[in-house]
Amino acid sequence: MKSLAHRYSIRDLASRMEAGLVTAEALLSDALTRIAADDRNDSPLCAIRQLDPGAMAQARALDAERAARGTVRGPLHGIPMVVKDNIDMVGLPTTSGSRALAGAMPWRDAEQTRRLREAGAVIVGKTNLSEFSFEIRSLSSLGGDVRNPFNRAVTAGGSSGGTAAAIAAGFVVAGLGTDTGGSIRTPASFNGLVGLRPTHGLIDRRGTAPLAPSTDTVGPIATVVTDVATLLAVMTDAPHSRWLPPTPRRLAGARLGILRQAFGADAEIGAAMEAAIQVMAAAGAAIVDPVRLPDEILPADRPHVVDWEFRPAFNAYLAANFRPGTAPRSIEEIIVGGDFLPEHRAALQRRAAMPELDAPAYRDILAYHRRLRDALLALMEADGIDALVYPTAAVVPDSFGNPRGGWAPELAACSGFPALTLPVGQAASGIPIGLELLSRTGDEALLLQLADDLESRI
Repeated sequence: MKSLAHRYSIRDLASRMEAGLVTAEALLSDALTRIAADDRNDSPLCAIRQLDPGAMAQARALDAERAARGTVRGPLHGIPMVVKDNIDMVGLPTTSGSRALAGAMPWRDAEQTRRLREAGAVIVGKTNLSEFSFEIRSLSSLGGDVRNPFNRAVTAGGSSGGTAAAIAAGFVVAGLGTDTGGSIRTPASFNGLVGLRPTHGLIDRRGTAPLAPSTDTVGPIATVVTDVATLLAVMTDAPHSRWLPPTPRRLAGARLGILRQAFGADAEIGAAMEAAIQVMAAAGAAIVDPVRLPDEILPADRPHVVDWEFRPAFNAYLAANFRPGTAPRSIEEIIVGGDFLPEHRAALQRRAAMPELDAPAYRDILAYHRRLRDALLALMEADGIDALVYPTAAVVPDSFGNPRGGWAPELAACSGFPALTLPVGQAASGIPIGLELLSRTGDEALLLQLADDLESRI
């Protein structure tokens, strides 16, 4: 039997609670039952890092508030959700997936955790991830490999794989991840979900473990586009109608540029993309095929800003966010302690030894980001393109190893532009295939509306 999270959207569940057909306590009980059966047995998904022992009391309190006053805190009142375990939540350690941070107790909720709670969400727990968010699989020294619910011999993707797997498995209806170079969109794609990387700087990241502040963001993952819009409204203190109005823009009349440079060679991905392009054309979109970036500007095999920014940003986070004595004081202390995946030692040592951020090589990386942003703008302006279209990943993962997903997710990460992935097909192995839409700074509403129309037609 499908879970409640699989059968209903956030708005559907809110309507059912308002009508007295279900309660927050019942929704949480359903989530906990499924987690116990599917994530705590002999073949666990390894999606949930830690459950919140106070969640049931919170759900009951929300039900009591509704019964006593007939009012709700916000659009997420009583909705069970999860957050990635690099986002602070009072009462649970923020581990970033590492044994070194197993007891790291934050002083306060991260800003986005606070906003979820204020809107009435019941946070079931925190999800497994790639340790320190370093990879596009989700393997951590605390939680192991996150398995894909569609094929348990395959990675769920990363670094927000636990959030994606928990949603895809029907534990919850939605959750939060983080994205530095594709860490929301890649696992959302591999798990048949909708994931949004918002414009860089739109989302308040206070209380979230950094990887590279120049490209870091928090963002929503959910089963349907409208739920992503609901979460984005909560995360930005904006009405849902700002992102997805009652009469949204449709595909008809939109100009979509097909960036075939990012397609890769996988036949199943190619077939899913061609089918989606035909659907968009049939809906009335003007398809500009192909569009092309200069080869020399593509974000392939380039020095990454993470190498430069991780140590100073993470050390500042360790110093400011945790109760004394509960967390290491620096990356250097973590390296000495050795409580992390051995395969990360070289990356940690390299990043700990990087020069200060005024080095010419670091400035060159930031200059490249500006050139890529300008090239993307020039490409879209030249042909009047509303959004670029390409596969979210260039491969279908087939193991727990790091998938060679290609450079496409870096387009949004390096430019700061918003990008959204949604499912458009499924490989023979069972793994879903995602299509990514990218547009200009502040164009989240356009992406959500185009995706909402495409979702209804796929």
